[in-house]
Amino acid sequence: MIRLIALDLDGTLLDPAGQVTQATRDAVAAARAAGVRVVLSTGRAVPEAVRYIREAGCDKLAVCLGGGVLADGETGYHIRRWDIPPASALPALELCLGRNIQLMVFAGEEILLDPYSRDCLLQTFPSPAFHESAIVTENPADYLRRHDLPLTKLHGDGNPAAYPLKELAALPGVSLTSSSDHDFELVADGVHKGRALALLAMLYGVPLSQCAAVGDSANDLGMLQAVGYPIAMGNAPDPVKAAAQYVTGHNGQDGAAQAILHCLSLNSIH
Repeated sequence: MIRLIALDLDGTLLDPAGQVTQATRDAVAAARAAGVRVVLSTGRAVPEAVRYIREAGCDKLAVCLGGGVLADGETGYHIRRWDIPPASALPALELCLGRNIQLMVFAGEEILLDPYSRDCLLQTFPSPAFHESAIVTENPADYLRRHDLPLTKLHGDGNPAAYPLKELAALPGVSLTSSSDHDFELVADGVHKGRALALLAMLYGVPLSQCAAVGDSANDLGMLQAVGYPIAMGNAPDPVKAAAQYVTGHNGQDGAAQAILHCLSLNSIH
């Protein structure tokens, strides 16, 4: 019996145009009508999760920032957050600044962008919910110092040749992953979607053995390995598909909707 379905956002719930299709909304509604929780588990920030929870009709609790935050998707409140250790936060950020990397700096409840990143991301990532919440500052590291903010997640994109991955990986208490073949994500060691999903499921009173998760990238492996029924998207790379019990359609073919309806069909067998 599957009582909760966790959905990644990019490459999973969203189609290639970044939209929630009607088929997906209908599948989410059908699951919730059958008493199955449907939640988001995304690398994106809380304000974006709030938007897509409303748009798709999901349950309110959400895993955000790749497992760095468990949030209330109605209010945006951080129920639980796992920050990068302070001793590594500023060194990590300073390693990445000035390299023409498109940086998203997730500092507790704030999103910081340097001007270069803002200008690039307005073209490559024109998400209103993201940009309306972001603070543009000449030097995000100085901003963190002045405001005594934590660093929860650092996302880099746009210039793989400039990524200081070896230096970042050498910092204590951090973990590197990615959501595509051209970016990197730095979070606290031990942070992943599966860990935060375990707390979310507990709050809903659902054991992980009765949870399904649907994802398409390396940063989804934590939740796929944590749940009782892991599902990979048809557009996922082979290592993600290898971690799944079921492979659904491509995100351009309503694969998330297919996955939800597949879970409901399994429940009907029981």
